[in-house]
Amino acid sequence: MRVRQHTLVWALLAILVVAACSPAPTAAPTAAPTAAPATEEPAPAPLSSVQVSDQDATQGTVIIDEISAAEQGWIVIHLSVDGGPGPVIGYSAVQPGENLAVPVEIDLASATPELFAMLHVDRGAVGQYEFPGEDVPAMSGEVMVNVPFSVTLPTRVTASDQSAVNGTVTIDQVVAAQAGWIVIHIDANGAPGPVIGFAPVAAGANPAVAVEIDLAQATPTLHAMLHVDAGQLGTYEFPGDDGPVRVGDAVVMVPFQLLEPEAAGGQMMVTIVDGAFRDKEITIPLGTTVVWTSNATNSHTVTADDGSFSSGTLSPGGSFSFTFSAAGTFPYYCGFHGGQNGAGMSGVVTVTS
Repeated sequence: MRVRQHTLVWALLAILVVAACSPAPTAAPTAAPTAAPATEEPAPAPLSSVQVSDQDATQGTVIIDEISAAEQGWIVIHLSVDGGPGPVIGYSAVQPGENLAVPVEIDLASATPELFAMLHVDRGAVGQYEFPGEDVPAMSGEVMVNVPFSVTLPTRVTASDQSAVNGTVTIDQVVAAQAGWIVIHIDANGAPGPVIGFAPVAAGANPAVAVEIDLAQATPTLHAMLHVDAGQLGTYEFPGDDGPVRVGDAVVMVPFQLLEPEAAGGQMMVTIVDGAFRDKEITIPLGTTVVWTSNATNSHTVTADDGSFSSGTLSPGGSFSFTFSAAGTFPYYCGFHGGQNGAGMSGVVTVTS
């Protein structure tokens, strides 16, 4: 009996030892949570910018130092009108990204001492400048990419042969480095003689400067000479401090012929010069034909604000005529260098009944 008990005890101990040595049941592995993919922020649109220095433009070209363009476009040079961008006088293509030292040929005859370098996009026909049109100014955020800069312009005077109108002659253009006077001298053996008229000019380009002269003393040849305003500002003093302007050793002046008045024949002549219409405002009777003739070096147009007449592009030496058969006021402009409502290169015809 006692042997059987010992046998049972040893059997139980063996079972307990085996159980203790057996590995505990392993729980099924749990997959690690997968992180949600990060949302990528869209890259900010590249910003466009223009950098340009004040410079000498006497050779007819300006250099834009650096242009960063978000897309293909144009760097466009606008002249200054009342302190803001006016008509376009030159443009060059730019590529997306960085553009360094970009040259732009400008219309010197229309240039002002302050210019604007404005970035435009190329959204219409690629590679074809279309403004006004689809190639509008580029924006950086809500700001137009547009930088003003100052230029030095060549000092010069240009004048066409002409008839005096109501005792007044018109000098096509005066470009002055500083404020001064355009002075009309009579001819004395092929050289400038006494003064018979003068008018003030501002620094920069002055188109179509009207000068009232003493017709009783006028000679067939007259000399238009640029003088400084070096004495009391705004007061003409010559002989005196307001002497002639010189470039090197040469006086800035040009001779022109004083023609006989036009015979009355139902026509009015208007000369087109670079930057202006001479006789910008004319008054004519009903039925008069106005003839515009280009004495310019660049192409221009004669375009009515109301669309009643348009010359198309007039090359140097070209002409356009229109007969006014209705009374009223007819403003017009050059499609290349002006705009409606008297902007830039423009004029007005008043027709009386």
